[in-house]
Amino acid sequence: MDELDQQALTGAVIKRHSLDLAELWLDYVALGGEASEQEIRDYSSGAETLPEKDRDALAQAVNEHCVAANLAVRAPFSDSPLIRLHAEPQDPYSSK
Repeated sequence: MDELDQQALTGAVIKRHSLDLAELWLDYVALGGEASEQEIRDYSSGAETLPEKDRDALAQAVNEHCVAANLAVRAPFSDSPLIRLHAEPQDPYSSK
């Protein structure tokens, strides 16, 4: 997955579920993350980038919070594929 796509989708999950960034940061650090709490805040708002290892540690922390709260939407990992909405390319002039 593209770095910016992962960042946007992770930030959207955090915002959608109103996840507490301080709690996420503590769990992220426990998973081996090395960024500061402010860097995580900046990343989730789209103002900062993180290395792949840190993006995936944050995604894991976010997903653990989602599982604990029984929330359906999850943050993607760096190796997650983007799912296409249409299996076949559509003709732009088609009425389908």
